[in-house]
Amino acid sequence: MYTYIVSFKVKEGEGISFVELQKFEELTEAKPAGLDHFHIFKDRNEENRYFLVEYWKSKEDRVKMENSKEYHLFREHRQLVIEKKYEFYECDVIV
Repeated sequence: MYTYIVSFKVKEGEGISFVELQKFEELTEAKPAGLDHFHIFKDRNEENRYFLVEYWKSKEDRVKMENSKEYHLFREHRQLVIEKKYEFYECDVIV
């Protein structure tokens, strides 16, 4: 299993919007093929910083989703609540 982790700085007052946008996109009928599940974490030390952790069957599935027209539209909407995208990490699940 492939894990993709990305962190975001969300605009002040937009935390609920960010979480709801992610949940709507990834839990509706538009759920991407190959996405097993995801978690959203809120940083306790830095205001308005969130981590999105996605568990995929393969990296190729994630790349395919990111190249889709639907994902580009979703990103346009999400950009309205994002102040800054930090770093991202790619991992393999061991245990």
